Amino acid sequence: MSSVELNKWIGAFLATALFVMVLKIFGDALFPAHHNHSAPVFLVESGIVTEHSAQAQTSETVSLPSLLLAADKAAGKKTARKCLACHTFELDGVNKIGPNLWDIAGSAKAARSGFSYSSSLTDIGGTWDYDALNSFLTSPKTYAPGTKMAFPGIKKPTARANVIVYLRALSDTPIALPTE
Repeated sequence: MSSVELNKWIGAFLATALFVMVLKIFGDALFPAHHNHSAPVFLVESGIVTEHSAQAQTSETVSLPSLLLAADKAAGKKTARKCLACHTFELDGVNKIGPNLWDIAGSAKAARSGFSYSSSLTDIGGTWDYDALNSFLTSPKTYAPGTKMAFPGIKKPTARANVIVYLRALSDTPIALPTE
């Protein structure tokens, strides 16, 4: 191989490297990064609460009866729209991926006819009182480990109270609100 041939190969390699670098510069200018490099890339919420934060939280939280008495049914209906993908809310509504939620407040857990509940929920038993609804809506997977429900939960206590009051209203004979 002559020195002219070698120079051609080296020139081609350098021209290709230069071309790739220019493409990268233009690509970075056209398509900027969508995240902040100083912030964590993935934020994962956990349903696990340490005892230290639980103690601090209980001193600052409002009781569930107070939240329910101050709740807004219209805001609860708006928040419950995200449930429409899996649930229905009408009287004699059909079951979808999840059961119909008409008259759920005060009814027996895992007792809707025509719906196959996970064993983790059927084993709990009892009724859907306000405390049970609040715990379930906070984190279904924590309340009933192994449940089929993929919903992560509603983290804000006021939003949960709004949804619970809305679910309470979905009944011909709603159960009484708790008193403080």
